Order: sequence, then C-alpha cells, then structure tokens
Amino acid sequence: MAYCMVKSCKNNSKNNEELKFYTLPKNSLKAKEWIEATDNSMVNMEKPKSHRICATHFEPKYLVRHPHKVLYGLSPPKAYRGLTEKAVPTLHLPERSETLEMVVDLRNEATFAKSTKSTSSCSINNAKVDFRYYF
Repeated sequence: MAYCMVKSCKNNSKNNEELKFYTLPKNSLKAKEWIEATDNSMVNMEKPKSHRICATHFEPKYLVRHPHKVLYGLSPPKAYRGLTEKAVPTLHLPERSETLEMVVDLRNEATFAKSTKSTSSCSINNAKVDFRYYF
C-alpha cells in the first residue's frame, strides 16, 4: 500500500485506488527539491522508491496527457498519468513558516533552559544558594 509522504496528507492507495502516487525522482537534485517542497526531513534517501507523493500535490500543468486523449477532449484515468521532468509538488503542502517558527521557539526554550541552569546558583550575603532544588 502506498502512502503520501506529505506530512499533512492522509491519502493512501487503500482509501483511493484511482489516486496516482509518484516515487521520488532518480535525479538526486530533483528529489531534494521534492523533499524540501513537502517539508519532510524524515525521508531516507537510500530508499527513494519507498517514498511517494500523491497526485493531489501536483498542478495539472505537470501532468503528462496522451495526445490522442487531448485531441478528443478526454482526460486519461489518474492511474495512467505521468509527470513532466519539471514537476514539483506545489499544492496542498504544509505551511513552511509555521514549521520554522516552531523550530525557532524550541531553540529559544533550549537556550533559555541552558542559560538558566548555568546561572542557577548565586551568592546572597556571602552564602551560596543553589536554586535548582527550590523549583
């Protein structure tokens, strides 16, 4: 069963048999571009065929259509659509700004906790008090 690697997407081949899933491109630069677009850092580049993106994340201009189907005004079934070489997932992706803010917030908390720990003991009237045990 195929699952979409976009974090916010719940599509899989079991729920929608007509939905097409595309494996990462063989070109490593293009594959990295797809991974950056999906904002999924958990992708194992050693096994690119195990990661897929569903067709809902690609604009229609990236879908390859068969000329005789286009001539007659027909659209091929999703299972028979391919992607152009320039295809990059651009639709229904997680917002990158939220993810970046979360990383920044976590780093600030870690920095604050680290700085608090290093200044947790102080001297009051020549007596050393360690505040770590009072909080």
